[in-house]
Amino acid sequence: MKPNVVLIMADSLAPQLMGSYGSTAGATPNLDALAQNGVIFDRAYCNSPLCTPSRASMMTGRYVSEIGAYDNVSSFSSEVPTLNHAFKRAGYQTVLIGKMHFGGYDQYHGFDQRLAMETDYSTGYNPLRPPYDWTLPSAPNPGGGAWMAASYVNDKAWDNYTHHWDRDAAIHKEAIRFFSEKNDNDPPFFCCVSYHHPHNPFYAPKEIRERFRENNFTLPSVPSDMNDRYGIMDKWLNDFHSQPEYFDRIMAADNLRWLYETYCGMVYDLDCHAGEIIKLLKAKGLDKNTIIVFTSDHGDMLGHRGMVQKRCFYEYSVRTPLIFSYPDHFPAGLRVKQTVSLLDLFPTFASLAGTSVPQELPGISLLPEAAAKSEIKRLQGIPDGRIVFAEYLGEGVHAPCFMAVAGNYKYIRVHGFEEMFFDLENDPEELENQIASHKYSGIIGELRSSVLKQFNPDAIAVQALENQRNRNYILEAHKK
Repeated sequence: MKPNVVLIMADSLAPQLMGSYGSTAGATPNLDALAQNGVIFDRAYCNSPLCTPSRASMMTGRYVSEIGAYDNVSSFSSEVPTLNHAFKRAGYQTVLIGKMHFGGYDQYHGFDQRLAMETDYSTGYNPLRPPYDWTLPSAPNPGGGAWMAASYVNDKAWDNYTHHWDRDAAIHKEAIRFFSEKNDNDPPFFCCVSYHHPHNPFYAPKEIRERFRENNFTLPSVPSDMNDRYGIMDKWLNDFHSQPEYFDRIMAADNLRWLYETYCGMVYDLDCHAGEIIKLLKAKGLDKNTIIVFTSDHGDMLGHRGMVQKRCFYEYSVRTPLIFSYPDHFPAGLRVKQTVSLLDLFPTFASLAGTSVPQELPGISLLPEAAAKSEIKRLQGIPDGRIVFAEYLGEGVHAPCFMAVAGNYKYIRVHGFEEMFFDLENDPEELENQIASHKYSGIIGELRSSVLKQFNPDAIAVQALENQRNRNYILEAHKK
């Protein structure tokens, strides 16, 4: 009997704010319990830290430069297989409830059914959404700045901004209805329940926010010379997010308190939703034959390094939570230290469904890892020295950007401009760029070579710029 698979997704959830990843905020009791009864991946990364590209990469198991899903306005071809097609080949019903932020006309990409589709950011092709242009000077988001750095400042404008809160309530209502109608003798299903929380702008009802009023948060701080430490990618993104204008207000102690209390309130609401789904599956007798996976498309900087939003390759932005739970099949409480990425979900799900992937994909199946019964088998599943890659080709930058992570070492390449290198064990806040250090020259060379072997930056730059020009041409046509 094939197992059901339920994928619960957050948006912009930094794993550092979850109890199972070391937080003491108390925002995730249900997800922490899921982790205690399952497998938690400590070092999971998205492959492009922005909503649409990250989700497209996760769904297809391919890098965004390969499928053309460069930014939040891009689409990818309906002829690119997704993990949904793998499930369908194995006889699964495939259902999406909530957000997936697909661009273009195809809003299904292998899902049989979409529920609460109206809650998504995009529900079809919109030629009037402005593309981005790398050839223009670094500047604030031309699409408007309200959701950029301004939304990280405590302001009465957000006191009653229930946009994401209300959408998540609608998504959750459909999720509860869907699972309530399921029985253990139904055909197997893959259901992705994808919420908006805790994506900015930040809102939580006062009674929820006050749950965290007495929490002793470790709030971010930055050295006085932070501006001198920013790389070119940081400066571009800070301009795009209007960070210089709001920096002092964001980093004020009382504002950071508000930001973390509100963010945790949104995470807590998400956790309550996840808890209700888990409880319902158990009540329906579906828990014994259902694999639950929890993740997010990316994180959020939340003031670390004085930065906001995502789009960059620092840990608060590019890392994601990843939890697998399958009672009596996967070992409870196993923590996986090796680096993995969201690209690994496609081959993993194909293995779980008992079907093949469409071609050689860059990810690996995590199934041997999750099902391991011993440390020896676990280390055979994922090499300690495995390199995980990410790329950023979207709005706010002006050249292709790449990341390679191996163990505690991170290499960043902004093509044609600069390189950065961080030792995450000795510098977890990523404040000391060690690219010129002879101490690390060996691993820097290896990671540099691995990026240039995996990607062709010159060709990617040409493709991305051509895509931007074409979409701007179409935009101008529709304005006439």
